[in-house]
Amino acid sequence: MSVALFKKLTILVVDDSAYMRHLLMTLLQALGVKEVLLAINGDEALSIVQTKEPDLIITDAAMMPMDGFSFASKLRSIRGHALGMVPIIMVSGHTDIASVERARDIGISEFLSKPISARGLYERLIQVLDRPRQFVETPTYRGPDRRRRERPFEGEDRRNSIALL
Repeated sequence: MSVALFKKLTILVVDDSAYMRHLLMTLLQALGVKEVLLAINGDEALSIVQTKEPDLIITDAAMMPMDGFSFASKLRSIRGHALGMVPIIMVSGHTDIASVERARDIGISEFLSKPISARGLYERLIQVLDRPRQFVETPTYRGPDRRRRERPFEGEDRRNSIALL
């Protein structure tokens, strides 16, 4: 992946911790990201995306009054607009299976556990930008294909009625 791609990006960072916002902004700027937008919670982030359309969003999971899960759900519910399909990386210190599955089930593109590292952030950015998963839209799910690899499957194909965008 070329660093030149980062120079074209606008990334929205949503975190209620000033320290984490600053850390993520510094790491993204070091990678050469063109523009980093900052929001302190999901409500503020929703206001920002009304006027600016980021290429990617990095959000914390636990914030008040609107957490990252609710924010991501609201974004995924936007139909007929590219903003509803923007890649979302969720950052959280809660890495239990229930939290990761919840993030997956609302359409999070990648999950990054705290404490974050420059390498971990870079790897998630590469995954989302250079190796994106197909976007899937069904009556009950909207987000990247949850399967990461093709494997032989025996059983009923329940995916034949979905739209792959």
